[in-house]
Amino acid sequence: MEEINLGDITLSRYFMLYLEEYETAVMADFHLGYEDVMAQKGVFLPKLQYPYIFDLLTKIFDKYAPKRVIIDGDLKHEFSRNMPQEWNEIESIIDFFVDRAELIVIRGNHDNFLKGILKRRGIEMHNAYTLGKYIFAHGHKDVEIPSDKLLIMAHEHPSITLRDEVYATVKIPCFLYSSQIIVLPAVSLYAAGTDISRNEFISPILRREKFNFKIFGIDEKEGILPLGAYHTKII
Repeated sequence: MEEINLGDITLSRYFMLYLEEYETAVMADFHLGYEDVMAQKGVFLPKLQYPYIFDLLTKIFDKYAPKRVIIDGDLKHEFSRNMPQEWNEIESIIDFFVDRAELIVIRGNHDNFLKGILKRRGIEMHNAYTLGKYIFAHGHKDVEIPSDKLLIMAHEHPSITLRDEVYATVKIPCFLYSSQIIVLPAVSLYAAGTDISRNEFISPILRREKFNFKIFGIDEKEGILPLGAYHTKII
């Protein structure tokens, strides 16, 4: 299916969460510039990610026409500097957004040098952002969640491994949904993802206490799929 509606929240097959009340689309973990970073390490990948993401964003605006977009961290990939590929792709993506909507950018752990690129477009970078009952933070640092708020985070690149009757497996990205936290899937084409069934979370938020999540997987052909519940363990 194209989307799943959970009250005020819509989870989309386009790796996006939509808040209808605020006409706001929320996405994370683009990791633009990934191919150039890998090329410096001797791994040469075709530059497929930017056209893939651009097509995804076009579909989102065609279907939802959001008036606000929140990027919940890790727009870029390289930690130590801004790669030429990052400058070109990030500026192009930013221009796409600001021509159509208000843009809010949350700082992720990969976004150390993103501020310089954003400054050229007059865009501020936030460590966290609040909109009504929702708090947006990337998730690489611990965040206290007030009882009357819901945290929308990323960082984890959540995925789930599915097995059939002959034990063939496939790993697909997923949303994690609870009354306290929603974890977004990565937009990046190359984000392998953390298999949540292993309970090996990298976010300190998910490691500190138990959460009861509903899982919504994203399959290229089938769209978004409800896949039952998952209960985390304290690590």
